[in-house]
Amino acid sequence: MPRPPCISIPFKKTAELDWVRPLRQYIARAYQEDPDVYTDDCQTLNRMRQDMRGANADETGRDLVFRYYSHLEALEPRFRINEQGVKVTFLWSDAFSSDSTQQHSLAFEKAGVLFNLAVAFGMHGASLFSDSSSEMELTTVHMAGIYFQVAADRFHYLNENFLHAPSLDLQQETVNVLNGIMMAQAQECALIKSRLEKKKDATLSKLAQQAALMYSNVVDNLKAIVDSHQLPRGWLQLVETKLRYYQAMAQYHEAHADESKGRYGMSIARYSLAEQHAREASKLVGQFAEGFFSTANLAETCTQRQFRGSKSSSQIWPPRSLRNWQGEPRQRRHLQRGRAQHQHAPTLDAASVVSNFDINKFYASEERSNVVGGELFSRLIPMAVHESSSLYSEELAKMLRDEEDKVNLADGELEDALSFMKMPSSLKRFERPLLPAGADGRSGASSIIAELAEPSRAVREAAGSVQIGERSNPLAEMRARLEGQRMGASDELNDLSRMLDEEQHASEGVLSEHASEPLFVSYQPSSRAAAYYREQLSENQKKLEDAAGLDSSILNDYQSAVAPWLPTLHGGVDGVVSVMLEHLREVHFEEATDPQAAGGESLVDVGQDEPVGLAGHLQAIKDIYEQLLELRKIRRTALGELKASAQNDDISSALIKATSAKDLQPLFARELRKYDVHTQRLQAVSAKQGQLVKRISEEFRCMMELPQARVINDKWDMAEGKKAAVEAQILEASQVYRHVSDGLDKATRSTRCCLTR
Repeated sequence: MPRPPCISIPFKKTAELDWVRPLRQYIARAYQEDPDVYTDDCQTLNRMRQDMRGANADETGRDLVFRYYSHLEALEPRFRINEQGVKVTFLWSDAFSSDSTQQHSLAFEKAGVLFNLAVAFGMHGASLFSDSSSEMELTTVHMAGIYFQVAADRFHYLNENFLHAPSLDLQQETVNVLNGIMMAQAQECALIKSRLEKKKDATLSKLAQQAALMYSNVVDNLKAIVDSHQLPRGWLQLVETKLRYYQAMAQYHEAHADESKGRYGMSIARYSLAEQHAREASKLVGQFAEGFFSTANLAETCTQRQFRGSKSSSQIWPPRSLRNWQGEPRQRRHLQRGRAQHQHAPTLDAASVVSNFDINKFYASEERSNVVGGELFSRLIPMAVHESSSLYSEELAKMLRDEEDKVNLADGELEDALSFMKMPSSLKRFERPLLPAGADGRSGASSIIAELAEPSRAVREAAGSVQIGERSNPLAEMRARLEGQRMGASDELNDLSRMLDEEQHASEGVLSEHASEPLFVSYQPSSRAAAYYREQLSENQKKLEDAAGLDSSILNDYQSAVAPWLPTLHGGVDGVVSVMLEHLREVHFEEATDPQAAGGESLVDVGQDEPVGLAGHLQAIKDIYEQLLELRKIRRTALGELKASAQNDDISSALIKATSAKDLQPLFARELRKYDVHTQRLQAVSAKQGQLVKRISEEFRCMMELPQARVINDKWDMAEGKKAAVEAQILEASQVYRHVSDGLDKATRSTRCCLTR
């Protein structure tokens, strides 16, 4: 299908420069790091710019320009590229004149590269659009339209973000015209693609109307600046021709649509309008051809290809079908010519209008990574980024603390609920009485008694200690030895006292008999010499009496606490178990194993889906309890995974791209959202736990309302109470035993000391 020529915008030219030296100097000065470490990155950036300068209008050239521009955006946060920072002179020439401009601003460099990126897409689109010999004609037209849309998107971005243009080709008026041209040519591709797909005339008419509307806007904008901004005048002639061409095509397809609906009068009127616009387009074709190709600033490789081998442009464009519109039967045109000339254009729908195509959609993430490559200077982290990273770490730590608090709260709630129901011990309490007799012939009740009779560790140790003590040094023997020592000591003290009395009596008799003799004048009675010994005897006697009183108190404790349990403790653990069994048999657990005797549920009293009897409720509770334990495990695992994931979180690369402080909070929120999969999992587990806790509480309540459950519970309480009472008495007996044993040992040593003296 013959296609009209396209406008290809020329590249901006730029002078060669050196990135390496200024970057190395800045790294050493600002970051105080060894610049040799980053030499490869500096040279890579330098080569990227060289490649961008020599880029052609093909896929490779397009990717080279995009790669350099992407690295410029990543370079900006790490380096201050101006006269005070990285001082590099960027020299760019105007795309439509020989004027040159130089600056030290990175924004100026980015504007020039972005302009060339749009140009590269536009040139590639024009190249595909002109390739009418392709076997994949439909695909090439579609891709050409996408390239024009991307070019328009880049021109639009340039117009919105670079407001102070130092050259005419970057001014808003110029860029706005270039954007309009790319969008109009994209609309052309949409129309031609639809014609190749043989869409209905109504659809083709709407697409042609939109193309004409876009070219009408381009004509208006281009007329205002074509001379002042040194744009090629051939462009103005071409877009005016295309305006008439697509006006004619819109009327032509609308006429076909009317004719198919039987509105012949309207159809003839539209054919007449199409003929009028076609004549005007044909006249303009001859006028713009020479000027169009003589314009020095056009990319001739993309436009002359369509006319190569042709005698004149009018031979291939407008198409022969459009020129033949003048041959429609004239006898039908007079019916409603006047009426048709005043018809309003049909309403356009959104599907007939093309829009910008975001370059980020064009380069998918994987393709973008392949084109752009690895990030340069990734190890250079500005101080501001470190500070922002600390703020993010605080936000991340706060999130982790909140989630851990929620997990601990959920664990606490579960623990409280289970403790209230005395789980899991209460499950064993109700499960054991229902067990059948085992291989040893013991029933569930017998098994319960045997299990409860097993003493605790403290009781086992206490009983063993008493047993060992009685075997090595029995209390009865210690008491006998002490009693014998005390009686011996008392008798010895009495004998000494009697001997002192006898000596005193004899001494006093001698003195009374010989008192008048001079030899006995200075003789002292023995009572004075024996006063010290009598005092010692009195002290020892009092010690014996005090010791006897203390021993009596200890023996009273022994009689009340130890004596009743001493035969049991003599047998050690076996003796304790034997006593336990005697007390536990008084509970009569066998009464709880018969559901009918205990007043169990009847099948008539329960619903079809409800648990039946104690066994049914117990099984339901066990199932829910196991689910709760599994949920607690899952929650802890999920929390651990969240912490592990957060431990290695580094968003320095994202922080570097943040342009201002106001971007930090949205960035933090966006980064924290990547943990939603963990937090939502934790929330779901906690919510599930709440439901299960309600279910297990309800099941437990229903079970406890059963008569058999109440009987079993009472029996267990009674049995555990008896066991606790027995163990308390045994522990007390063991403690008193040690106290008595120590007291007797001390008393024995004390009495022995008295006798030694």
